[in-house]
Amino acid sequence: MGRALLDWAAEQARERGLGLLRVDCYAGDDGRLVAFYESCGFTRLAPFTVGEWPGMLLERRITG
Repeated sequence: MGRALLDWAAEQARERGLGLLRVDCYAGDDGRLVAFYESCGFTRLAPFTVGEWPGMLLERRITG
């Protein structure tokens, strides 16, 4: 479901002439959420924290 949502968001961006999607997510525990986004074509931009909550900013270039 998550991959389908990201593909839909990429299509919406493409239709609007945008070339970039950015997401942020929880980056703690075993890192599986960051790994999921990477498996969907996102690359890491920068880690961040909110209080003690570790996060990661990621982006995906939109082509075509």
